Amino acid sequence: MSGRHATTKKRKPSSTREGEAGQEPVLKSTGDLRAIKDRERERFARIARGDLPLGIFRKPCRVKILMLVDTGISYNQFYFGLSEVLDTLRENPEWWVNFEVTRAHRQNDPNPPANGTPAYDLYGPHFENFRFDQSGFDLDDYDQVWFFGFNRGNTGALTDDELEILFRWMDNGGGVFATGDHANLGEALCSNIPRVRSMRKWRTAGVDPAPFAFGPDRHDTLRKGHDFPGTAAVDESTSYTFDDESDDVPMVIRLRWYVHHHCHGGHLHHHHLHWYWPYFTRRSPHPVLCGMDGPIRILPDHPHEGEVVVPRDLTEIASFGDYSAPEYPEVSGQPLSPEIIAWAKVQDDHSNESFKGACNAKEFGAIGAYNGHCAGVGRVIVDSTWHHWFDVNLTGRMVFSSSTPGNVETGDLRKLEGFNSSPQGQQALSRIRNYYRNVAIWLSPRNRLRCMAARGLWNALRRYPLFADLSLDQPIWVKGHHAIDVLGKYAGQCQVYSWWPLLYPKLDINRLMDPEVFPVPIDPLKMMDAFILGGILHAMIEIRDSGKADRKAPNDKTLLKTAETGARAGVEALLEHIGQSQKAHKVLADILKKGVK
Repeated sequence: MSGRHATTKKRKPSSTREGEAGQEPVLKSTGDLRAIKDRERERFARIARGDLPLGIFRKPCRVKILMLVDTGISYNQFYFGLSEVLDTLRENPEWWVNFEVTRAHRQNDPNPPANGTPAYDLYGPHFENFRFDQSGFDLDDYDQVWFFGFNRGNTGALTDDELEILFRWMDNGGGVFATGDHANLGEALCSNIPRVRSMRKWRTAGVDPAPFAFGPDRHDTLRKGHDFPGTAAVDESTSYTFDDESDDVPMVIRLRWYVHHHCHGGHLHHHHLHWYWPYFTRRSPHPVLCGMDGPIRILPDHPHEGEVVVPRDLTEIASFGDYSAPEYPEVSGQPLSPEIIAWAKVQDDHSNESFKGACNAKEFGAIGAYNGHCAGVGRVIVDSTWHHWFDVNLTGRMVFSSSTPGNVETGDLRKLEGFNSSPQGQQALSRIRNYYRNVAIWLSPRNRLRCMAARGLWNALRRYPLFADLSLDQPIWVKGHHAIDVLGKYAGQCQVYSWWPLLYPKLDINRLMDPEVFPVPIDPLKMMDAFILGGILHAMIEIRDSGKADRKAPNDKTLLKTAETGARAGVEALLEHIGQSQKAHKVLADILKKGVK
């Protein structure tokens, strides 16, 4: 028989024999099922990272970083190694960005893995004896350059031709990170780079030299270790050893607080906070110190750090080769200044018995930031020491170097493991790694940040829980408010707050922070976040639910256009809300006036 009413034969039960053609495989144990599920979870994780294409998701935006180190610094696991930083950027959980790192050495890597091994693919140098003007290299292929400088003086210093290439690229939006250590460590590589050169102390000469490694004025941020009683040759409850920088105890830093992170800073000082309380409650640290779990208040400690500063002169013209430009371009008639965004503290309990002697308590600049996007140029981050980034401070010493370790002989090997030696340390390391990723995101050029914002929001609507939580019939502000709460746990709320201004930059947010222009003690940004972000998501949900993106996600041009349309709808909804609020406030005012007559 044929046709729709034809009788169909019942399917026979699956054979118990494995591999029979047309039959489903028989699971021999629950372990087989777990293995299959584990493989599928890994497959989805690869999709999330962008390693495997899946049409409904947009791939993460790619950010290309060139790292440049010199002399004794290695990309491999090492005392002065960057393997943990590389792993952090390679395995980042942010689904809206992938970091592609090119590893360059100014001389030769002192500890490269064996060529041809899997480790070499992860930690071997791509370039040695690197120069920015070498044949076949084009800096315009990169979004950021990270400098970890070791050499003093002029050994391996950047030439004027290289600095010209770098300066032009920075003024075209390229982001720069730079760090050294105490005294003039890092001087050769970093001390002539525009902006970088005046945001940190790089030299020991001059009226305000960089802090030295010894003496009572050194920048010693060590915290005492957690040695088992009797395992150290000195009593670490009252003294310090050099190995304390390799334990699981971080230092605590003081953060600069902001009302928002847009072009004019919007610093939130204590008297402002008091004035606006309890209505003006929003404040946050700089985005590079705003983590998935809240403010990042810790860094690895070290017995002799450098120092981050605010430049004395913001009017200098930098010239290299045929290119000259203001080092700090003007915004609203004034040079845009870098800021210190975090301070470290020297403890006041160092004694003459400590391994480096007594030390004067003080506070000093640990991290500095320049938001060059506000002036149409690239951003800059500087750090007081590369020991906030090196393996020796993160995952422990390769060998002990203290003059009085004692720990190896007595079995306390925790300082060979660093933060990994305890659950508390592992949690601290996770937050420090968040700082590294935030730096890589924040330094990205504006077009990359817009890409992250658009793809991040679209992909969020294809993921749990927003895929199920948000719908077209909800008010715009409800969608925005809920998305901020959910995405803040993945991206950190500072990242989420920055997304809609990137996608809809027409609004002059900074006027809201001027008390002479906007004296009302409320937080208008909270309303704008909810309404405008909600409008963007509403417009994207319309595409998602239309069925047009069931197999293939919209391209970037469509997403950006959709975001602008949605943001405009969010603004219109907020205007309507304000109008209704004004009417309600008038009724309230009438009632209150009658009550005081």
